[in-house]
Amino acid sequence: MNTKLYTFGIFFLSLAIACGLFQGFLSFEIGKGIYTLDSIVIWIIGASIISIVGPVFLLKYFHYRKYWYAFYAAIIALITNLAYIVVLCCILTLKQGISYYKPVSIVFLCGQIIYGISLLFSDNGKSFWLKIAGAYILAIAITFLSTIIWSASVQQDVLERITQCTSLAANMIPVLLIMHLRTEIKLLKTDNVDIPITGALTDRLAHAKMAGLIITIALGILIICQWRSQVYWGKRNFESTKALARIFEARIFVNSKGDTLRYRLLKPLNYDPKKRYPLVISLPFGGQPGTDTIRQIEGAAAAEILSADENRKKYPAFIFIPNCPAGSGWGGIPNYPSVDTLVYKAITALDTVFSIDEKRRYVTGISRGGYGSWHFICTRPDLFAAAIPVCGGEDPALASKIVNVAVWAFHGAKDQNVPVSGSRGMIEGMKKAGLQPKYTEFAGEGHNIWYQVSITPGLWDWLFAQKRE
Repeated sequence: MNTKLYTFGIFFLSLAIACGLFQGFLSFEIGKGIYTLDSIVIWIIGASIISIVGPVFLLKYFHYRKYWYAFYAAIIALITNLAYIVVLCCILTLKQGISYYKPVSIVFLCGQIIYGISLLFSDNGKSFWLKIAGAYILAIAITFLSTIIWSASVQQDVLERITQCTSLAANMIPVLLIMHLRTEIKLLKTDNVDIPITGALTDRLAHAKMAGLIITIALGILIICQWRSQVYWGKRNFESTKALARIFEARIFVNSKGDTLRYRLLKPLNYDPKKRYPLVISLPFGGQPGTDTIRQIEGAAAAEILSADENRKKYPAFIFIPNCPAGSGWGGIPNYPSVDTLVYKAITALDTVFSIDEKRRYVTGISRGGYGSWHFICTRPDLFAAAIPVCGGEDPALASKIVNVAVWAFHGAKDQNVPVSGSRGMIEGMKKAGLQPKYTEFAGEGHNIWYQVSITPGLWDWLFAQKRE
């Protein structure tokens, strides 16, 4: 081995630490919102390539030192790590394969446990820093594995915080490995066994380090720009949500089993109990921490528009916004908890309190709310006269159940958060069943299409003209 080779390994392990700390910081700042950034897949791939160079160098080192247990265990850890990255990227890009995430994560962590044990107990365990690294890897992997095993019995916000802290702590692993390599460099100089390498190899190592640094900085700048944009619009959306909450009445529905649903309700202007009014259910994408009941109605975009004075005069109606509890949704998303039945009960309970036209209930929502809109009209088509699902989807096999419900769906052709196939499949399924839905797809647009949906000519006139037979 050579000093320059060791410094090469140390350099890339240092870049791995920088990537890990940066991603950990973002995770603390925006939580799972990090996975909604447009370039997150590019970042994961780039950061993974950078982070894998260090372990590949360690393979060469273990081979050179004839640390065979560590060598083969490192190969297993590397392969399982690559499998985890591939599955994660497939889930983020294709929005498929989520059922594979948990088993692949378990296999990956088992690979890390084997690697940690090999460093701790094999003959290379004579090295202090490798021994400490092995114990640390073992502790981190077992902690992650425990969060997966007990995920069903631990509150989501607590689980997320444990995961974030453990991920941040995992950055100590390359630090310990760097300390070991620095010790090896000192031994080379002390024993005078620093084997020279060719000038060509020296140049290639320098070019690789420069490329790694440039890629890390470029991807970091890209993610920072998108993060700052998300934070900016997040703050603006929250201000809009707070303004919306002020004009709505906060109410609570409790069913016969004691299950509770918080919701917001806005009555029509100059409400007259002798008249019957339509009910608009605006499903937010919310899902923020359970203690923040205002953020739970974030993303009820239709409610923001229809609650404006001019629209309240033009389209007198009750506007209903159910709170989206943390870790829950409205249905339509596989393997995700739903409070759909509770919402149905709350909607029908309003009929006994207010003068609502049961034949003119409308549902709309974006993203999670778009999924919910499709789900609502598939599971309870008898409750609704019309729906405006935006960037959503459902099982196309259920499309034939949407009987006597008018649908105008919207989606962006380049949506990376919710695949456009979700809306296309539902529209195709409805048409095959002899139904006549309306569908608008915005070419070249991604997930943020509400500004175009809201100004679609005739949209609101169309909605309020719908009535069940």
